[in-house]
Amino acid sequence: MLSVRKEIYAESAVSPHGRQSIRAEIDVDTADELPETDSISGRILHQGSTALIIKEGRVAILSGDGHWYINGEMIK
Repeated sequence: MLSVRKEIYAESAVSPHGRQSIRAEIDVDTADELPETDSISGRILHQGSTALIIKEGRVAILSGDGHWYINGEMIK
């Protein structure tokens, strides 16, 4: 299950598709649940977003290339 714990608007402008770019702190149960940058309704995840992977006890960070990394290793 994915839940957004906190979000901060990363850009003041809304994208052409009507979505706001945000930097978010999210929680997921497993790494398979890490979202794509555009998969949260009405929002686009910006680089620097973080995800706590609860069952693994690890934190992933979203890079500017749209992939999630843990300690420099791409996981999704």
